[in-house]
Amino acid sequence: MINQMSTANQLQLDRACLHTFFSRLFTDQTRADDLEQYANFLTSVSGEYAGIGSDLQDYIAKWAAKDDVDRIMRTEYARLFIVAGGIRPYESVYRGSEKLLMGEPWLEVKTVYRENGLVLEKPDMHPEDHASVELAFMAYLIECGGKVEEQKSFFEKHIYQWLPQVFNDLQENEQACFFKDMAACGQNFMEQEKSLFASLDDEALTESDQRSDDRL
Repeated sequence: MINQMSTANQLQLDRACLHTFFSRLFTDQTRADDLEQYANFLTSVSGEYAGIGSDLQDYIAKWAAKDDVDRIMRTEYARLFIVAGGIRPYESVYRGSEKLLMGEPWLEVKTVYRENGLVLEKPDMHPEDHASVELAFMAYLIECGGKVEEQKSFFEKHIYQWLPQVFNDLQENEQACFFKDMAACGQNFMEQEKSLFASLDDEALTESDQRSDDRL
């Protein structure tokens, strides 16, 4: 029983770690100094998600060894997500009926956040349906021990409805190099999360460290 609970707790940590990692990638430009932090952050990923964590670390090591990597990654982020004509990582753009910012999906996720007592401090930087925010919210649900129904609902109604396509678009974008590598892992992560929700029961997914300690 103790081993089963430890496995469930590690699973939560791994999932939260990866959602947080991909959230950070979309939040702002990656700099050379960030790569070592990313690699260290991902060393904790194990179990079912170890392959994704290992692949990400290999890609990060590859990029850390390049010359002038700081400029390359910052320029790439700008070309992909800031300059007109690039990829717009907003759920409303990908799924809204008018494909415009702050459409129906934005209203929907904003309502979900408020139901959980969350309000963005700086929505002008990234609105509620931006990839970085939705992924961070998923990490929050996991870290807070959110029930599998809550996690599954947000994942299936929002994240999985459009982020796999964003990762696919990044892999096909001629401007993407660093993000092409990251997106390949992101695509795998999305599919593994989908499979996980189909196979895990509520108790296995939501056991907390505190609950484990209480039963030792």
